[in-house]
Amino acid sequence: MKVSFDFDSTLSRKAVQEFAKELIQKGYEVHIVTSRFEDSMRYADPRFQILRHKDLFRVCYYLNIPREHIHFTNMDDKYPFFLNNPDFLFHLDDDIEEIEMINTQTSVKGVLCDKGQEWRKELNKGL
Repeated sequence: MKVSFDFDSTLSRKAVQEFAKELIQKGYEVHIVTSRFEDSMRYADPRFQILRHKDLFRVCYYLNIPREHIHFTNMDDKYPFFLNNPDFLFHLDDDIEEIEMINTQTSVKGVLCDKGQEWRKELNKGL
């Protein structure tokens, strides 16, 4: 089974990383679908150009997520990715608009990553 996580303010959080790690240990295929530009030189802010996704790749290394499981939408909405890839069980994201579009436009379950642990309870129900 494939599952997906946003990165910024979602999989960048330790609690979400630990949840993803548990899923990987259970045999789930974990992907990252992020709004980031794949080419970090497209950012106007030089700090993002210099970082070159080091934070994202560090987490991928820690969780053993392969590079081919990272999907950049280049600042576009995420729901078209899920329209073209409907075989995901869920996508966890901190952006309510992304979640609403995923839930109304695709068959993938979008779950809001809130500050508490409600997201974890919601995802555990569907696993």
